[in-house]
Parts: sequence; C-alpha cells; structure tokens
Amino acid sequence: MRRSIARFVSVLPLAVMLLAAAVLLGGCYPKSQVYGVGNEGGLVFNVNPPEAEVFLDGVGQGASSAYTEDRYLKVSPGKHVLELRLPGYETYTREFYMANALLRIEEGLIRK
Repeated sequence: MRRSIARFVSVLPLAVMLLAAAVLLGGCYPKSQVYGVGNEGGLVFNVNPPEAEVFLDGVGQGASSAYTEDRYLKVSPGKHVLELRLPGYETYTREFYMANALLRIEEGLIRK
C-alpha cells in the first residue's frame, strides 16, 4: 500500500505538468491548419475592414465577414488567385495552392 501511494505521489507532478502543457499548447496553432475538409479546401477570413469583397479566380464570393470557421468558402484543390477589394482601399492579391485543409487569411487592407 505504501509503495502504491509513493509511486502515485512521485508520478503526480509529471501528470500535472503534462496536463498543463496540453491545455496551454492546445490553442497555439490555428485549428484551420489541423483538420481536413474532405476532398476540398476552404478559406476563412479575418480581414480589416470586414466588409471587403472576396474574389476567387476573378469571381465575386461576397463579403469576407461571411466566411468564418463555421461557414468557410469551399475551394477546389489546386492553384488559385485571391483578391480582396473594397472602394477606397488597395486591392490585396495573392496566389495560393489549395489542398484539403482550411487556410486562414488574416489581412488589413491599406487605404489609398
């Protein structure tokens, strides 16, 4: 009985440290880069200003604020061109390759 108590007491600090590390590090990576979304990819946005219009391969997709992790913009695998447009701001353009994961776009548009 004393051995089992002693073993428990000696292992307890290690278990507490591992649990604390898991809790602290659990939020250190974007969730969007961890899980796949089937055979498609997806885009989620955090754009300032949030009413910026999203254009994927030249086709309007709506406001960036409409696409969060709960409702992402579905994108087929492969190479694409993304534009964020808003009158009075410089257009943000980016080429990217989509796989079957979520890609988070965090951008602040620059006033003209």
